[in-house]
Order: sequence, then structure tokens, then C-alpha cells
Amino acid sequence: MYPELRGKHALVTGAARGFGRAIAWRLAREGVKVVVNYRRSMTEAGKVVEEIKSEGGWAIPIRADIGKEESLDRMFEEIKKELGFLDILVANAAFGVPGRMLEATPHYWEVTMASSARSLLSMTQRMIPLMRDNWGRIISISSDGGQKVIPGYGVVGPAKAALESITRGLAYELAGKGVLVNGVLAGLADTKSSRSIPGADKILEHAKFHTPAGRIVDGEDIARVVAFLASNEAQMICGQFIVVDGGRSIVG
Repeated sequence: MYPELRGKHALVTGAARGFGRAIAWRLAREGVKVVVNYRRSMTEAGKVVEEIKSEGGWAIPIRADIGKEESLDRMFEEIKKELGFLDILVANAAFGVPGRMLEATPHYWEVTMASSARSLLSMTQRMIPLMRDNWGRIISISSDGGQKVIPGYGVVGPAKAALESITRGLAYELAGKGVLVNGVLAGLADTKSSRSIPGADKILEHAKFHTPAGRIVDGEDIARVVAFLASNEAQMICGQFIVVDGGRSIVG
């Protein structure tokens, strides 16, 4: 537990399910007031909020398509109205169209880049005026696809690579202002996103067999590292990505 997080305010994007849900839960247990962002799954987001409240936590759902600037404007206006300030941003949400890269259309490229990469910069620009006391944490969630070829990942891979570069650039510019920017490079997990990749069953089974830890990643694995990066224990970690994959990346 990290007592310095109690009373902080956080926005977790894509928090209705998967990694985002686990991250929202963990931060709420740390005493953080959490904005549960979602794009379509209102029922799932509402369930996450109610579950957090049932354990004595504080959370509200806010719908927004993070790939659209006008939608971000509305979300941050609502955050300002409901919370007044913001301390932590967890950029977990991503949207892309999987498939062969050669089959990607300009529309697929633009939509994927907007939601999976540009959104981090856009949200950071809106977050800075809502921060206080020269303390802030911005944490992005990436994947193997930003550094390696995952067949069927399409333009999501380049978008993740851009996300990682933006993370490092923001870390450099904001470190002197008390804002730490880092990321988590999450190993393959059995999520709705991974299931959208062609041949997902075979890919997941292969990952389970070749992961030294004996299993693939789950949401709690990622949430624990996000909480650490948000804490003061991580105050000299800047512009880095912590790999959470059970050792899969060290195996040839």
C-alpha cells in the first residue's frame, strides 16, 4: 500500500474491463478517487463503479472517445466540475483495427493513431492545468507490438511504438515540474483486444507454454506495477517502460 496516494484523483481510460478495470480497482483500494472512462460499455463501467463504491471507494464513470478531441474536451470539463483537479492519468485505452498491415486503409491508420497514440499527448495537455502541488503521474500502457511484429496486429503496432516515444518525450519535458511519466509494457493477456487478433487461440496457447512464470499476464499484474509507478517509491524512474510479462521476452 502507498499512503501518499490517499486523496489523489486519477483518470483511468478504458477502465470498464481488462487491464483498465484492474487498475481502477487497485487505485481505488489505495484511496484514490477514480474516474472510470469508457467508450461504449456503459453497463460494464457502471458495474466497476458500483463495485468500487461497495468496498468504500470513490468512483464515477465518464464516457469519452479518447481519439476525438471534442470528446476529450467534454470529459476534462466534467472532471474539472466533479473533481476540481487531477493528479494521475493512466492511458490504458486503445482502439485499432487488427489485420494485415498492407490491408490497412488511411481511415484505419488515422483512427488507430488518434486513440492509441495521439490521445496520450492530448490528455496530458488538458491534464496539466488541473494538476496541483508540483506532483503528478502519467502512466501509459503499451504492449509487445510496439517493439516486435505480432502477426495480425496491423497498424496497432506502429501506434504503440508512437505511444512509447510520446511517453519518453513527455517524461523529458515534465520531469522538472514534478510530473513523472512512465509506462508499463504488458505481456500478452487473454483480453477482448487480444482475442480480436487473427489466430488468437494459437498465440495465447503458445505464450502460456513459453512463459517462464508458467502463465500469461492478468490485470492484477499490471495494476500492481501501475500503483508502484504512481507512488513516491518510483520518484527516480523517468521515461521508462517496466516489462510485465512473466519472463516471456527473455526466451528466444
